Amino acid sequence: MRRIGILCFLFFSLTSLFSVELVLINKTETPLFEVYAVPADTENWGYDKLPFDVILPGDYVVLEVELDEEKPINFRFVDEDGDLYLKYNVDISSRRKILILPEDHQLLSSEGLIRFTLVNKTGSVIRALYISSETEDEWGDNLLDEFLLESGEMILDLQTSGRSSFYDIRLELAGESIVKKRVFISDRARVLLTLH
Repeated sequence: MRRIGILCFLFFSLTSLFSVELVLINKTETPLFEVYAVPADTENWGYDKLPFDVILPGDYVVLEVELDEEKPINFRFVDEDGDLYLKYNVDISSRRKILILPEDHQLLSSEGLIRFTLVNKTGSVIRALYISSETEDEWGDNLLDEFLLESGEMILDLQTSGRSSFYDIRLELAGESIVKKRVFISDRARVLLTLH
């Protein structure tokens, strides 16, 4: 009988380690219809955590999710127009209130482009730059065209690719090619390119 009690205690203790209660507060001016919460190292968003609920502007919901609170979490919220609000690498070990703010809104142009700033910190001249969604197998065209990117920055437009905000980047330097995997790129982002 004592073994059963110990096993039950261990089972409930272990399952509660991964069950986290979060308060999601909508500080935007639009209702949020979908909520996704996944570990930051996860490659896809999984399923909607609030399939039958809406977070109205100025309102909140308490969400219980099974996540490891010691690991950073990525959040994705979808409003009534299908626009995205994204929060990346949120530390839920120190705070349980998550504010969804207007600045979390990911703006897309009417052509489905995101505009971001590329900063060259490699110490070398970048001769070619290729960016593809992490789900694609091909690199596509050189985004620098016939330009070179020396130490400094350049504003680029990138065609969005479905539901992913993570991209692979290939840099062509003098005599070497470097690939950066799973780089987050959003509208108005600054992407720092280094050799490491």
